[in-house]
Amino acid sequence: MDRKLKIGQWLLKTALASGLLGFLLAYAADHSVTIAETNVALASIPLAFVALIELFDRFADKNDFYNKLYAYATNSPAGKSRISAVIVSLLFAGLGFFVVVWALTGTITMNIGTISPANIFVAGLIALYIFAPETGDDELLLWLWLGATIATKFQYLTILPPGLGLNFLG
Repeated sequence: MDRKLKIGQWLLKTALASGLLGFLLAYAADHSVTIAETNVALASIPLAFVALIELFDRFADKNDFYNKLYAYATNSPAGKSRISAVIVSLLFAGLGFFVVVWALTGTITMNIGTISPANIFVAGLIALYIFAPETGDDELLLWLWLGATIATKFQYLTILPPGLGLNFLG
């Protein structure tokens, strides 16, 4: 398989990822989400979930969503036979969003109004991280989580979600 990036693929990757990031940043601005709130939301994610999200990202990147969508859009038979990989990537991004919401709030509620804007913003950033291309080779979320944990002086450090009763820290 040719790993060189074509201009069409690059434009598709840039447009989709930038559009999602634009919506997230507009949401954060409309709801006055601060860096401090974002740090707390990031640092509050249990380490086990950070590792799980990194695995989601690696799996989603193995079936590069953008290359398959580009092949499908250009009527390539290879793209049409692998359209399910597109759906899998989107499902992993959505699953990542809900895992983070659950990790931060302890519940998945159908009323988004009861979840803080900072938690929604961070969950959206993590879903974008899973969805974005070529992030599966680096542990970017782990670095971001570590930075937020240090910035909050380890106040929110947990290994597992509190509901499991197996938490050694916090």
